[in-house]
This record gives sequence, structure tokens and C-alpha cells, in this order.
Amino acid sequence: MRIVARLANGFVLDMVRRAALGTDVQDTVLLAAISQGNLGAITRDPELQRRFATLTTPIDDTLRRPISISAVAGSLKMPFETARRRITRLAEFGVVEVSGRGVIVSSGPLASTVYDAAAQANYDLVRRLHERMVALGLDPPTPPSGSGFSPANPPVRLVARLSLDYALRVVEPIATHLGDLVAGMILMGLIDANTHHLPVDPAADAALDLGPEGFPADHLRRPIRLTDLARTLGLPVETARRKMAGLVARGLCLRLTDGYIVPGHVLAGEPLWTVMQDNRTQLLRLFTTLGEHGVLSFWRTEAEVLRGAA
Repeated sequence: MRIVARLANGFVLDMVRRAALGTDVQDTVLLAAISQGNLGAITRDPELQRRFATLTTPIDDTLRRPISISAVAGSLKMPFETARRRITRLAEFGVVEVSGRGVIVSSGPLASTVYDAAAQANYDLVRRLHERMVALGLDPPTPPSGSGFSPANPPVRLVARLSLDYALRVVEPIATHLGDLVAGMILMGLIDANTHHLPVDPAADAALDLGPEGFPADHLRRPIRLTDLARTLGLPVETARRKMAGLVARGLCLRLTDGYIVPGHVLAGEPLWTVMQDNRTQLLRLFTTLGEHGVLSFWRTEAEVLRGAA
């Protein structure tokens, strides 16, 4: 549980950082929610998911549907006016298009080399996480299936859509429990910074000094300074300072002389215990879905070919 929770938390943060492309965390998550909302017709249809699986098969614009600003704001527990203001600014930069029917991510950025590079980086990130989980014996059973994918044209878009679904399913309850998307991302970043150095090998993890809650003792956590955390998340320092003050006031993190930590008793309590349990469940669901679409069997076959060549 502890190892999967750390891997899952770090994975979501890595996804958000890689998808940022110069935007801040709120704009990044907004764009993700809009994009997935536009693709409902595809994400609900396994045949269409596989038809538009690779970088050489961009999605037909006629299949993308606008989503209302209120629906996006509601899913992220973001004030409507904040979402409207940010979406208006994104429209001014040509990233999204707004009409009476709602908002849609512009087709130009989705067909750019920048998108291709970001989607490929995300694909590699998901695959590396799966390799780590396989090595640790933590991956769900993979159903046998032929993928039909080619090493020269892997399912980059399919993995991007499925992993983005996963990230949003994790981020949305965090915003719900904390009432604030940015505060939730700060808390996730803080947990990751505190524990990133800890081993993910089960034997080494079992040998750690544990606190009474069953988590690594607080003295093992590495504090992080607010300015460093703000830079990592791409947040203005003053925004991070204000949100962090609220988290401290709620007892969700602790300020030490050399930075901030999330203590073990907070991780073991609500709402973080529920959030971590949900994150673990959603991560396993992601890989189960990848297996159902033949992605995991494709990766396994590629790995076996590479081992045979060696």
C-alpha cells in the first residue's frame, strides 16, 4: 500500500508537470478536463479508442464535442468565475475555442509536434511506471490478447487518453476533499518531496523505521522549502504561501525550521487516507484498462523481443 501510494502520487505529479508546457497547474488541469470532456464519444467506445490509438491517427474533429464551462468548473471544484477567466485567457492565446455550445481545445495544438512530443513523453512515463510495478509484483493480471500495435507506431494517443482519465479521477476527489484544486496539488507535491528518496523495494520498505500509524517515521521525511515546492509545481510563490498557510491551519502539514512535511498521523487520517486508497484503486484500474486494450500485452511482447535480441 505505501509503495503503490508513493508511486501513484509521484506519477500524477509527473504527468501534470510534463503536460504543463509553460502553463500553471490550474490551466494544465483545466485543459486536461476540457480535452477529456471533448472526447467523450471516443473514451466511451472501445472501438474508437483503438481506431485513434496512435500519433498517425489524429482524432476527427467531428467526433469532438464542446463541454460547458460550468461542467468543467464543477468537476474540478473550481469557482465558475475562476474557470471562466482562465478559459477566456486560454482562448486569447488560441489554445481553446469558446462558443455558445461550450469550450473545445483547438485542433491546431493537438496536431502539433509539441503535442506529439508531450504525448510520447507521457507514453514513456506510463510504460516506465508499469515496468516498475511489474518488477515489484504490484501490477494487476494482464489478460492475454493480441494488440495489433506496431513498435514503429505505438498506441501513444490511446495511452495519453487513458492516463489523463486516471489523473483527472485522482485530482477531482482531492479537490472535493480539500475544497481547493491548488491546495490539493500542493499537498500532493509536499508528500512526494518528503518521501521521494525512500526505497520502493518491498524488502527495503519493510525495514524502514515506522511510526505508530504504519507509515515511515516523520524523522525520515525530508522537508521542502515553500519556494522550492512552488517552483516544482509552477505556482507563484505568493499563491503557494497562501495555500500552504491554509493547510497548516487545518493541521494537514507541519512547518519545521527547514521546510514543510506531511506527518504520518495526517497520512493515516482523513481525508488523505481515503484519497490514497482511491489513488491506488484508480492506478490499478488504469493498468487493467490498458490491458483490456492490448497495450500491456504489446509492451510484454516488445520486452520479450528485446530480451531475445540481447
